[in-house]
Amino acid sequence: MTFKKSLKNFASARAVTLGVAVCAALLTASCATDQAEFTDQHWKSTVAAGSEPLIAPSGTLSANTPRKIALRQLAENSIRSDAPDAYTVVKGDTLWDISGRFLSRPWLWPEIWQVNPQIENPHLIYPGDRIALAYVDGAPRLQLIRANSRPARQSTPIGTIPTAAIENFLVNPAVVSKAELQNSAYVAATQEGRLISSATDHIYARGELQGGSRYSIYRPGKALTDPDSKEVLGYEALHVSNASLVKAGDPAKLIITNSKRETLVGDRLMNNDAPAPVYFTPRAAATDKPGKVISIVDAIARAGSNQVVVLNLGASDGVAEGDTFAVNSNARVVRDVINQSKSEYFTVEGDQSAVVMVFRTFDRISYGLIMSSTRAVKLYDQVVSTANQL
Repeated sequence: MTFKKSLKNFASARAVTLGVAVCAALLTASCATDQAEFTDQHWKSTVAAGSEPLIAPSGTLSANTPRKIALRQLAENSIRSDAPDAYTVVKGDTLWDISGRFLSRPWLWPEIWQVNPQIENPHLIYPGDRIALAYVDGAPRLQLIRANSRPARQSTPIGTIPTAAIENFLVNPAVVSKAELQNSAYVAATQEGRLISSATDHIYARGELQGGSRYSIYRPGKALTDPDSKEVLGYEALHVSNASLVKAGDPAKLIITNSKRETLVGDRLMNNDAPAPVYFTPRAAATDKPGKVISIVDAIARAGSNQVVVLNLGASDGVAEGDTFAVNSNARVVRDVINQSKSEYFTVEGDQSAVVMVFRTFDRISYGLIMSSTRAVKLYDQVVSTANQL
């Protein structure tokens, strides 16, 4: 089997696993804690006992309100005015798209999902199933109506998001530190002294190979710099090709199995045997730390839906795969040309332009997919957790 075919099969398997794992995680996990399922009864008793508003007048979460309670009310207030009474799932749907039919904030889907334990595999959603909007004691709930008592064997659960735009980022590392670049093995020679190498060519590497037999070959890209502190947070790793070890030694001999770009002497090798994250639980990010878009992948200064952006927030900031952020334009200073008796200039806050879901994190950087946008996302736009955004 060719490497290309193997990768295709791997991507297909990843998509299936994504659908199964995500739906289960989405519909059972708490957004903020590992406590038991947050039931309707628990919700009603907690609200009855509460004394302060769950949502602050600004629309953000009240500082002293338990996060899970506030997110539940935010979800109930997010039912779209044009939401259908029911929707029949079709092949090609994603959970994000379906939730967007009912909610203005799709990432809050788990907060109002009502599981029916009498349905086989109620956490999985298949083409042909119906999602119904019902009201339980006056509160909106989304319920599953199974198309068949047992889904067809050839049917697979729907996924959470379209994976085509991010598959390469899941399989291959995208950010490396300066130390990783300096300490990684490198291409020292090519087959017959060729200037460039491609698929089926042999290459020779020196340096310490980190074990395993499969390697990704990279070329150091641009530095990713924090726009405020000017600190280098990491370096983009431009994926060049993949290679398999033929013979260990100094130099080690490898064969290029798949090539996206020409491989050159000096390119770096990194082990890619480690599995990448394969499923996500979309949710409002838990961090209150604001960030910025510091790079746009495969674009110069603007991006739209289904494009990848880089944020200057990472695992060290509490960011995890599945976290969602609102993207806001920068604040601007406007001159008051009408009322001269007041201050001549005033500041207008930036408007929300997009929602980004993080799908891969590094220590100080995250990669996110733009799930929806009302205008182009620009370099250095601000990002904040969707929990703190109207």
